[in-house]
Amino acid sequence: INHDLERLGDHAVNIAEAAQYLIPRPAVKPLVDLPQMAEQALASGAAFEKFCQLIRAQGGDEAFVRQPQRLPQAAWVETVHASRDGFIQQVHARTIGEMAVTLGAGRAKKSDAIDHAVGFIIYKKVGQAVAAGEPLFSIHARSQSQAEAVRPLVFNAFQISDSAVAPLPLFYTD
Repeated sequence: INHDLERLGDHAVNIAEAAQYLIPRPAVKPLVDLPQMAEQALASGAAFEKFCQLIRAQGGDEAFVRQPQRLPQAAWVETVHASRDGFIQQVHARTIGEMAVTLGAGRAKKSDAIDHAVGFIIYKKVGQAVAAGEPLFSIHARSQSQAEAVRPLVFNAFQISDSAVAPLPLFYTD
């Protein structure tokens, strides 16, 4: 009999251990909430101050970020607007990157010079609503003809949907 009770006890312990493991529990809250900390750092200005500290640590002049008008300016700037209402479904980053290289904002080969005055400002992100006539992006170029060459390709990099689209996550957790 003692042997049977011992075996029964072991079985009960095994069941209890398994049950404890399988019982749904609230998720343990992490000690640090990184997305919330990042949002707070942006809102408080701490992120900007840290950015300035990093610039100084690398021997840079933080005055350029505190006074952006000191940076090189493009000779031609134009804003391109949405042609219809909808939601930004996709923005083809590769196309925009290639067109930035065409403007001179990046290098096609190591020997290419970089023009720090040219590039794009993107106003709409995936998931955001857009109205016809609302700004999508701005082109900063050396000339009007250069802007005209990249405009249709960058414009077509934006896919607008009639139905709502989920925004991309600020942070990927997997």
